[in-house]
Amino acid sequence: MTETSTRFPFRIDRLYRIPALLVGVREETAWVELDRDGLRARFGPWFVSTPLANVTGAGVSGPYSLVKTVGPAHLSLQDQGLTFATNGELGACLTFAEPVAGIEPTGRLRHPGLTVTVADPEALVEAAAELGVHRTDAEALREVQEAEDALHTKTAAELREIARQRGVSHPASIKKAELVALLDRQFDADLLEDLTEDNRGAGGR
Repeated sequence: MTETSTRFPFRIDRLYRIPALLVGVREETAWVELDRDGLRARFGPWFVSTPLANVTGAGVSGPYSLVKTVGPAHLSLQDQGLTFATNGELGACLTFAEPVAGIEPTGRLRHPGLTVTVADPEALVEAAAELGVHRTDAEALREVQEAEDALHTKTAAELREIARQRGVSHPASIKKAELVALLDRQFDADLLEDLTEDNRGAGGR
């Protein structure tokens, strides 16, 4: 770490803590550093390093599915993107001009992007933008905001059905305001997808 680098620690959620410890990920071994020389990200035994000129985009992203993020570094089978995750809420997604090594030591598998669930993803993205990296999250942030707005405008009956589908016990006995607060706390990738589909369906009618 140089005098001009900024280090961004990870926030480790309770549900992620034990799986993370099992693969060597804890507060002191999970961080991202950014400066004019480049980006460095450590996640237990996994490490990514690339020059700043190779970082083409940065944006806040999330929420994420628990099963696709908990535990070790995760490789996306769809686009070969790499994820270092310690919570399912928010992170920063970084994209590269030339794919980088990270998931395995030989470098044969390379990744066009890296998602990191640092404690303050907005600060990381802003720091990258100040160094000339393009922000990529405007559309994603708008989608999340629209989904959250849609949740707050649903009827009590609609909220109870969503709660029932998500395994909430006795949703019929829960008041609307309490349901909204409960679902806000449970806001994840699956709920975002469902609410976004509802919004698109409403827009098409």
